[in-house]
Amino acid sequence: MSNYKIIDSRNIFIITLIVIPLTILSVWILGLVLDNSIFKNSLISTTILSLAFFLFISIGLYKGIKIKDNLGELEQENIFFQKNIAIDSDIPDVGEGIIGVIFSILLWLIVSIIASYLFWAFETILWITILNFIGILYWIFFRALRLVFKKSSVCKNNFSKSILYAFSFTILYNFWIYAIIFMTHHVF
Repeated sequence: MSNYKIIDSRNIFIITLIVIPLTILSVWILGLVLDNSIFKNSLISTTILSLAFFLFISIGLYKGIKIKDNLGELEQENIFFQKNIAIDSDIPDVGEGIIGVIFSILLWLIVSIIASYLFWAFETILWITILNFIGILYWIFFRALRLVFKKSSVCKNNFSKSILYAFSFTILYNFWIYAIIFMTHHVF
């Protein structure tokens, strides 16, 4: 029998999908009340999430947690976006007679081409965003955490080593988020 506690990566992933948006939303709403800038709200959100990450991995290392990979099952069960969405809209009347019919057809073609292009662009951007987000979350919640918790054998029941490794991994895994925030703030 193993001395390590095993946690499903699926549970960690689902909890994180709930915690991250709630944290960011609460910080943004509080920031609107306090009249904070986007830069300040981003730093506050990232800092809160970094502290939660630090606490999670330090406690996990101290208790000797290992992660079981079962995210592949989660990816196959969910459908993120459905194609072939029907849109029901009425085109306004533009006139009577043959000129009205011709103008309606031309207007319908122009609006259809513009709407098709906008839907195509939106879908492309949405899919790229979703796929990047899934890739980042997969890497963080399976690959990165699995690498972190490989140190459980060294850190189990050792508070100082758990804190040291947790701090090191938190800096390593969250530094790039702060770098993006600071670069975006200074460039734009």
